[in-house]
Amino acid sequence: MKNINYGDRVILIDHKSRRHMIKLKETGRFSSQYGFIDHNDIIEAGDGGIIKTNKNFSYRVFSTTYTDYVMNLKRNAQIIYPKDTAQMLMEADIHPGLSVLESGIGQGALSMALLRALGNQGKLTTYEIREDFAEQSKKFIDDFCRELTEIHDIKIGNIYEGFEGIYDRILLDVPEPWHVIEHTKNGLVGGGIIVSYIPTILQVKTYVDTLKASAFFDDLSTFEIIKRPWKVDGLSVRPEVWMYNHSAFIVRARKTADA
Repeated sequence: MKNINYGDRVILIDHKSRRHMIKLKETGRFSSQYGFIDHNDIIEAGDGGIIKTNKNFSYRVFSTTYTDYVMNLKRNAQIIYPKDTAQMLMEADIHPGLSVLESGIGQGALSMALLRALGNQGKLTTYEIREDFAEQSKKFIDDFCRELTEIHDIKIGNIYEGFEGIYDRILLDVPEPWHVIEHTKNGLVGGGIIVSYIPTILQVKTYVDTLKASAFFDDLSTFEIIKRPWKVDGLSVRPEVWMYNHSAFIVRARKTADA
């Protein structure tokens, strides 16, 4: 059983499967309509344990996952949802040792996933035009994976105007990603991969047309990720009445050696 300590974040799951993320503090206390739980009792219960409130209601204790953390952030900007983040990492073939460029930072959700995939080997450079977003996101990133941030460099600037360096991978979450393409001619290695997260199909068309017109990208693909939960409870086996539908399109392309 994994040890849980003060300063860690945990998820408490009640009898109705509702999830509560809290950060453990000395003398801290979690309260709900079902009673209260002292933080030191949560630590004693441990990862995967059961803890009861003073009113005898049970909560399951789990250490916080990436998905728990990013989905519970109090955010001012939209995040890239985990269902899309996972596929973006696969499409970009992110692995330790790469030099990766990212823009923009949003709330830092994609940055956290990239840092974990790089595993402190390589380099992640993030361009963000808004200093307030950069400052807030850095706090979230430091809070969740401070041990991985040595390889992370956040630059305040407009990536549409260009960027410094040459990268193995580029991941974009910006409104008009087509403005970045001209800078990838010398800023992305041959065989390198660019993956963009784009909300609307009209933006996708402009972007894909620009990729094709550049004549130094090939192997293009455009898709969206839809997650459909199912209910499996005894004899009740059916799709849920809701689903994680469209959030954005993902466009992937590879740089040729023709540039």
